[in-house]
Amino acid sequence: MVPDLSFVDETFDANISSSYFLSIQVCLDGFSFSTLDPVRNKYIQFRHYAFKNSVKKKELPQLTDQLFNESELLNLPFRRVFILIPTRYSTIVPSGLFKPEEASQWLHFTHQVPENYQVSYTQMKLSDGWNVFAIPSDLHSIFQRQFPGPIFFQQYVPMTETKLAISRPGASKTQLIINLQRDYFDVVVIENNNLKLCNSFLIKGENDLIYYTLFVFDQLQLSPIKTELQITGHHPDFNTIKKTLEKYIKHVKQPGLPSGFQYSYLFKEVPGHQFHNLLSMASCVS
Repeated sequence: MVPDLSFVDETFDANISSSYFLSIQVCLDGFSFSTLDPVRNKYIQFRHYAFKNSVKKKELPQLTDQLFNESELLNLPFRRVFILIPTRYSTIVPSGLFKPEEASQWLHFTHQVPENYQVSYTQMKLSDGWNVFAIPSDLHSIFQRQFPGPIFFQQYVPMTETKLAISRPGASKTQLIINLQRDYFDVVVIENNNLKLCNSFLIKGENDLIYYTLFVFDQLQLSPIKTELQITGHHPDFNTIKKTLEKYIKHVKQPGLPSGFQYSYLFKEVPGHQFHNLLSMASCVS
């Protein structure tokens, strides 16, 4: 399989890969991975394989296996491995209420989780909660087989923790972050340095995204003039969606590469908004 975007910084050294962090994202849009040198806090490798619109969820395990067989980089040893598998099956549980043995109950209370899905959970330290989510069991097994002790993420974690990490104490700016997927989108609202909302909405019609976004503004009584809206992720109509939102909301931004890291000069080719969550995972762990 030929990557659509691929580069390796000249400082990358396969002989010391066991000191590097590897971040992977797999979804219907494609398979992407990047390498961070934590000593310099610098990203030094990136690769993305775009999938056709005809790719189905059931095909992702086979495509993932194929890429593991074909890519030498993915078969190197790494110090830590972070896996992002976007999913709508997710909920946030306050830290004071969360117990690992009850994670599945929390998720099944809020979602009809398919039988062939594996329930996982990740701590959200700055949000004082736990992200409980479900991902396809076959994909979960492949990554467990490929790497010792991979850390799994759902998109709510990089969407929220990275924003809270750079918020200044006492800041009152309200942020609404939209993360686009092929057939749904996620909404996160941060107000006064606190997580106020995490939710996902299906996109069935061309006006669904606008309707649900304005619905959130209305229900939370957010100001379309003062609230900053950021759009991340990937969608065939990304630019059209952004222009439409700008008709209703004054401050609509398309973020670049996540702050808090250094990047090889080669990363100037990477659309930061599309891979924002992938490149943010390393900042979500201690």
